[in-house]
Amino acid sequence: MTPAGERTLEGKPEIPTRDTGPCMGDAAAPVEIVARGYDFEYRSCVNRFEIRRHADGGPWYVFPQPAPEALDVIYPPDYGPFQFEQLRGPSRWARDLVQRMKAMRILRSAGGRGKILDVGTGSGMLLRQLRQIGVPAEDLYANDFSEHSLRALANEGFSILPGPAEHIETDERFQVICLNQVLEHMSQPVDVVRRLAGLLRPGGALFIETPSTDGIDCRLFRKRYWGGFHFPRHFHLFNEQTLRQLLADAGLDVREVTYLASPAFWIQCFHHRLYDAGWFRVARLFTIKNPMLLAAATIVDRCTVLAGGRTSNIRIVGTKPSETP
Repeated sequence: MTPAGERTLEGKPEIPTRDTGPCMGDAAAPVEIVARGYDFEYRSCVNRFEIRRHADGGPWYVFPQPAPEALDVIYPPDYGPFQFEQLRGPSRWARDLVQRMKAMRILRSAGGRGKILDVGTGSGMLLRQLRQIGVPAEDLYANDFSEHSLRALANEGFSILPGPAEHIETDERFQVICLNQVLEHMSQPVDVVRRLAGLLRPGGALFIETPSTDGIDCRLFRKRYWGGFHFPRHFHLFNEQTLRQLLADAGLDVREVTYLASPAFWIQCFHHRLYDAGWFRVARLFTIKNPMLLAAATIVDRCTVLAGGRTSNIRIVGTKPSETP
């Protein structure tokens, strides 16, 4: 029997897709289907998707993968990250605090000097936080495929590098390059990390935050409803082990691994479960704009970290050796 939530896809477009395999490891290894689902959050298309992994333990990946011409469909104008600047009240305060703490951590990685590149910058919130804490705008670079976002940032004095991250062309070398909740959206994450490693100065840092499949909520909801799947926008999903391998293959040394709170994923897990069951009105309450749920989920993850556990949000920092062969 088709779930009630899935029946609401009627009339939505079918997007073009392409068959894909793992971005790392043995493509010939036996395949396991981890989960099946659809676009629970935006119901952007009628397509159904799988999350797959191979027996060699590499990253998980969505199958089939949306084709490049489908991006405007699966990232609609009301897509959440496009709307962060419109958040108000406690949700906005909490997000600004998180972003400011992240900006301060990035500045420490830069040692207070050098140029910083934000890949997949979106609205540019992180760059603005860096500027507010003292980094000159001319030392802050933005990369994105959205010409609209980049035009707005250029008008504010930021330097821009348009186009796919794996094909960035510049003579600049950076002290820090940020992939802030972006790596999972990349169709070719291995090529991206290798290219960015080449753009680092000796001693420079690649700063990555991305979902982790080792979190408790992933283990509980992984068959269908885990928020980190973000069907179909998260193309590849990593954990600490696969991220370490990714950085090592790019010639970077791992300097830091930190697990962070990811309250949005907890909220989305329950939203997807309720929506799929047809509890549409109740499901609408499960949003990151709900400050009570946001606080409760944050407390759960903070307690997990304090107890030595792993959450579904990981930060890993890789550094380029100061002396290259």
